[in-house]
Amino acid sequence: MNLVGGSPADFWEGNPQNGQPRYFTDVLLEPQDTIQINPVVPNDSGLYKQTWNTQVPFVVIVCYPTSPGNTRPDYPLPDAQVVPKMQRTGQKPIFPPVDPAPILQGQDDPNLLPLLVLSHGLAGSPLSTNTLTVIGKLASFGYIVAAPFHGDARFSQIHVGNIGDLFSVLNNFDLFVEMEALRPVSLKATVDALLTHPDFGPRINPNKIGGFGASMGGAAMTLLLGASVTDGFFSHDAHPTVRDPRIKAAVGYVPFAGEHFLPAFGEDNVTANNVDTPYLAICGTADTAAPMDRMEQAMNLFRNSRYMIALTGVPHGYEDSYAGDVFGWAIPFLDAYVKGNASTLANFLRQKSVVGGLEDKVVIDYTAPTSGIGVVVEFYNADLDHYFITADLGEAASIDKGIAGSWKRTGYTFKSGGNAAVCRFYGSQSPGPNSHFYTADSNQCDFLRQLEASTPATQKRWNFEGFRFVSTQPINGMCPPGTQQVYRAYNNGFARGIDSNHRITSSPAAIQEVLARGWIDEGVVMCAPN
Repeated sequence: MNLVGGSPADFWEGNPQNGQPRYFTDVLLEPQDTIQINPVVPNDSGLYKQTWNTQVPFVVIVCYPTSPGNTRPDYPLPDAQVVPKMQRTGQKPIFPPVDPAPILQGQDDPNLLPLLVLSHGLAGSPLSTNTLTVIGKLASFGYIVAAPFHGDARFSQIHVGNIGDLFSVLNNFDLFVEMEALRPVSLKATVDALLTHPDFGPRINPNKIGGFGASMGGAAMTLLLGASVTDGFFSHDAHPTVRDPRIKAAVGYVPFAGEHFLPAFGEDNVTANNVDTPYLAICGTADTAAPMDRMEQAMNLFRNSRYMIALTGVPHGYEDSYAGDVFGWAIPFLDAYVKGNASTLANFLRQKSVVGGLEDKVVIDYTAPTSGIGVVVEFYNADLDHYFITADLGEAASIDKGIAGSWKRTGYTFKSGGNAAVCRFYGSQSPGPNSHFYTADSNQCDFLRQLEASTPATQKRWNFEGFRFVSTQPINGMCPPGTQQVYRAYNNGFARGIDSNHRITSSPAAIQEVLARGWIDEGVVMCAPN
């Protein structure tokens, strides 16, 4: 590297000197063999106040799976890190050997590799401490990993240490927002560049593209998947940036979703509801720079499969000692949702912890149905503290309009399908619990229907409302392959002298939340299709 004043990190991170901009492009020794992108910033002067409708340069580093016979030397960096087996001027990537076996109809080409686009933390770079290690680790699991040098300091001087400083953010808010909004611009352009690159493009499976973001990179992934960035400091208004539907799934490590005084994705992070892509968040319970509860708030609004893992006692940052836990969750998730490995998905859905040295806890574990047909939707009424499910699209639409009262979707759904009809009963408000009950157990259904027939309508009873969807009955609490467990919990209303209610969901974490409030676990009651 041809250093021209300042530390190497100043150029990697885009730190200006005496008001003059500096960036990685200033010190490239082999620019002709470096992946550089120059995306055109959207023509939006409100969001991109400095850069709208201009081209902004970004340098991209790419790590990829290589052949065991690759003997290229590592490239030493000035801070004692090394880029492993770095290719130099005129050299081509050394990929794993090509499998000459013919590709069977319906099979993916095994010679095409999945692509991960990676977004580093605020004011850092792909060459920051531990980030390069993470990139190499991801590549070792069979992914081509492309990471742009965001150069955040070119646009905003706010760092992790002062992001919670109200005065600092307030005085530089427009620049901070522009920096946030430029990240998805560079990430989408990175995917474009890799897919069209003469060496990398032919070896990438365009249908298997995922994302990995750390800290502010986790927020960048959320924006790239459809959330809007907060651009009103006091109003919490939000504005859409750049979206990339090619991303099949994303992982956020200690992902940023705003401070308690300033959400990242609009008021109460409401625009997170636009994210319809599987997402895994790995958070630290001791993280004060990226408060975990803000990301949980956002993820509860996501509309696809979503999982949040809490690492007990972990602050903001990454250490090598965390690798077992981070990759123990991230790689099965990416293999399941990016590579499309069905057996890995089945194992991931049963995974409750990993042996990595840290204490991990599943906070959110919602697996979305694979089809929008025959979906059972859950609602919650905070005034009643009652849950309700329906597979009737018309009924759900009426509830959304407020016709039935103050019911809101929880974001949890599961799929209808199977060979067992699910009975629905209603206990009227007077007399009765003003609640619904569902069962896929034909014996239980027959018993309640017989009890209804022998009980006068003026007395408390469960009134049969028909067969509302279909499912599969579990055997000894176990579900067959190709299905996921659906649990039921009871609020013990009869004993507590309140209206009875049941919660039925495929999320163990959601069940644990009501059990912690004194509800009774009724176990696995249905098996829904994956």
